[in-house]
Amino acid sequence: MTQDDGTAFYARESIATSLYDRLFAAPSIDGDLAFYDAFCGDAGSRILDAACGTGRVAKYLARPDRRIVAFDSSPFFVAGLRAELVRRPAAGPIAVGRDRLESFRLPDRFDRVIVAYYGFAHVLSAADRAAGFARLLGHLRPGGRLVIHVPRHDLLTRPVPEAELAGLSYEAALQPDGPLRLCQDVEAMTFDPARGVRSIRLRYRTLRDGRVTRDERLVLQYAAVTPDELADLARRHDARILRTLSGFRSGVDSETVVEIEKR
Repeated sequence: MTQDDGTAFYARESIATSLYDRLFAAPSIDGDLAFYDAFCGDAGSRILDAACGTGRVAKYLARPDRRIVAFDSSPFFVAGLRAELVRRPAAGPIAVGRDRLESFRLPDRFDRVIVAYYGFAHVLSAADRAAGFARLLGHLRPGGRLVIHVPRHDLLTRPVPEAELAGLSYEAALQPDGPLRLCQDVEAMTFDPARGVRSIRLRYRTLRDGRVTRDERLVLQYAAVTPDELADLARRHDARILRTLSGFRSGVDSETVVEIEKR
């Protein structure tokens, strides 16, 4: 993996990937599942969950009259989702594969395509994002719709004060009244203007009776994807922006959610 591969964070089992849905359940994305359910609606039964991660969205959307295909580049997430669906089947069929946004190829065309929770922003190279966007549009039927959720780009480019970084550290019990505790520290946030990439250096530790049992450092990277970039990509692929939202509910302005229609 190169420095332009934002998916490296998710490539293997770690504290962060094992506890991903808990660690990254940010209040800023509250309401996204209901939004995606309404987005899919009754328009059709074919849905693609691209860069699906743990499958949180696909599992929520599953129902008997929907056919969902989900893929992710992380072997850890893909294996975990497949195993979970065997243990606890979803309410409808979900086909799970391992692939990348920049190069995936499927035999189907879909009514709705979803790239949820910053998946598109993990594609750090603008050329690779253009390739991925072409793939996403190419897998939509005419009149089908795509939704992409990325962080608001100017929040990624701004300097982050030390006091704000310190406020992101915390310690919590992994289970109520259990002996194992989790510590998160955000050690640094930087922005590389040449690459347009925010890097966040994170440290995770687990402690039992005050003693460290596991200690890991990882770097999380996001591209600062602007609405103008998405609008330009839509124009280049004969698609149109239907709406752009700043969050999934009122009072949130930290997100960029773009809904696109293929002509």
